[in-house]
Amino acid sequence: MPVTQVVAMIRSSSPKSAAGLLMAMPAERLPIVTAAMRPADLVRLVPALRPDARRGLIRALPETHLAEVISGVPPKEAAALLPMVPTERLVPVVAGLSDGALAELLGGLPPEQRQRVESVADPRREQRVLGLAYGDAVAAALERGNLTVQRGPDTLLMVTKGRWRIAVAARHGGDGREAVRDAENLAYQAKTNGALAVMDGFAAGDVVRYTRETRAAGRPLEIVTWVDERHDGHLLRAVVTLFQ
Repeated sequence: MPVTQVVAMIRSSSPKSAAGLLMAMPAERLPIVTAAMRPADLVRLVPALRPDARRGLIRALPETHLAEVISGVPPKEAAALLPMVPTERLVPVVAGLSDGALAELLGGLPPEQRQRVESVADPRREQRVLGLAYGDAVAAALERGNLTVQRGPDTLLMVTKGRWRIAVAARHGGDGREAVRDAENLAYQAKTNGALAVMDGFAAGDVVRYTRETRAAGRPLEIVTWVDERHDGHLLRAVVTLFQ
């Protein structure tokens, strides 16, 4: 059957049926067919493929499609696909992902796979991507506490609970100055009930003093250290303080 006809059949079939067609295809024919398909066609059927078929697809995909497919599937699927990418093909795949897609992907990978990806990423992107990944992780922690979280640009978050709204700035690295500044700016612009600065290290002494003085002056402001799930309690207690 001509390749164009096979591709047309896959496109017109349900994801499950299309996945079946692809899995039944001889291995030597798979690269020819996938090269003729749009990345969007492949994204649609990836969730219906068995793990062994996913590995075969990864091997068959041309370089031009690989990054688009991985960035196009849901984060959970992408986290399952990336470990299947051979190391020699990983560099262009990671380079082809947007900062946001790479950050979201890193958040879903186990530590050893995360290190593997970070080791091939452009060092110039590292801080920016890690910052985005940190913001996603903080948002997920807040959601685990049954809070409603609205994600904004540059890891700025808005937390709501009933009539309360809290501006949150999550910042990876630094001594707390940037986190406090950005949280206060968002709180002022959005007219929230309080501001929360979240960081993964310890705040400088003058930042801690400023935070205390600001609260004493009647402007609700908190700063808290959050690194991973072990610190969820600290994070949620800081939010609750601002709700009062």
